[in-house]
Order: sequence, then structure tokens, then C-alpha cells
Amino acid sequence: NSLGTYIILDHIRLAAEAGLEYVYLGYWVPGSPKMDYKARFSALEVYAGGEWVALEDPAAFETEHHPLSTDPIAEQVAAISLPGSAPVR
Repeated sequence: NSLGTYIILDHIRLAAEAGLEYVYLGYWVPGSPKMDYKARFSALEVYAGGEWVALEDPAAFETEHHPLSTDPIAEQVAAISLPGSAPVR
């Protein structure tokens, strides 16, 4: 078990004690060995296409669904527009 696994188990315990229904595990990068421990938990969901979607099989999750797989992060950040503003190019 990793430190990350221990921390998530502790968060689950704290959430249960507080009566919370969900625990947010933070971001996950598909295929990242450093983040594989998150995929070992059950009832996972990913935020894709503007909604939370059940992640039945993390190994089958296609990386093209991951927002960082389509454009370099700098391009994504540059394309963000706030209300009343336009992206800077």
C-alpha cells in the first residue's frame, strides 16, 4: 500500500464520520503509474463532457477523453474565457 492509498482511506473514514456521501480523490491521469492507486478504489467517477460518469473499468478508460490529451495545457489555459472577456491568442 502507498501513502496515497492510506490518505484516501483516511479521507473515506473522515467523510463517513461527517456523514458525507462522496470523497473526491483529486485528479487522475490515465496510465500514470504514480496515480494508479486511485483506480483501485470502487465506485469511481470521472468528470467528462460536463458531467460525472461512472468509471467501470479504469484500464479501459480511453485517454482521448482526458482533457489534457487533446491540446497542450498552455493552449487549453489560453482558450479559457471568463464572463465578459475573450480568450487571448
